[in-house]
Amino acid sequence: MQQKSAQMRRKQQIMLLCVLPFAAAGILLAVRYVYEIYLMPHMYPCILRTLTGKLCPACGMTHSVFALCRGDLAGAVRENAVIPACVLLALLWYAERWCKALGKRVTLLPRKVWFWIALLALWLLYALLRNVL
Repeated sequence: MQQKSAQMRRKQQIMLLCVLPFAAAGILLAVRYVYEIYLMPHMYPCILRTLTGKLCPACGMTHSVFALCRGDLAGAVRENAVIPACVLLALLWYAERWCKALGKRVTLLPRKVWFWIALLALWLLYALLRNVL
């Protein structure tokens, strides 16, 4: 009985993993549409950029997401490299879930805290250097 339950759970995981990219793409396109049509015309410009002329760490994130929606990876990195990096991390997580569902133990994302701290430090360094270069 337990073996049958484990097989059913595995099938459910595989079905969920098959549906997940389509659901994520649909949600992303819906959010993009709502944001572009209804919210973007009423958004205020970045206060830091307006006052200093320098980019804040979040400047360009929306444009980066829009570029990714168009399939323009180079444009997304030009706008803000953090979004494509987050997409890469999400894809690695997704690949890990697939391997687990297929019965293979594969670790693609580091589990050590120091890695995530270093990643955060790199993001902050990027945020500073993109105003200099």
